Amino acid sequence: MITSFELAGNIVGVMVDKDVTKEYLEELHSRIEEKLKEHDQINLFCEIMPGNEVPLKMLLKNLQFKFEHSKQINKMAMVTDLAWIRGIMDLDKNFVSTEIECFHLKDRLEAIHWISL
Repeated sequence: MITSFELAGNIVGVMVDKDVTKEYLEELHSRIEEKLKEHDQINLFCEIMPGNEVPLKMLLKNLQFKFEHSKQINKMAMVTDLAWIRGIMDLDKNFVSTEIECFHLKDRLEAIHWISL
């Protein structure tokens, strides 16, 4: 089950607390789509907790999801200490209209503040 929370009605947070598989990613996307049915636009906070694997193939599937929902996801804060994922997120900015910022785990509170503005 996906660990998620709401900071406000349109701010959705998800915690990636296990290795990302196709099924896990589909569950994550379903949770986000539920919120998109409730709100025209959302801000998304995503934290990849330490020790969890995120295969490149799953990250590319996630890029497709973000591209399809780009106009509905206003801002996205990615919180992870995985440098390669932060690098991919920097590339994502060229393909989606979503405003994306990456943060280290130690900067989690800064990410929550940014996503709340």
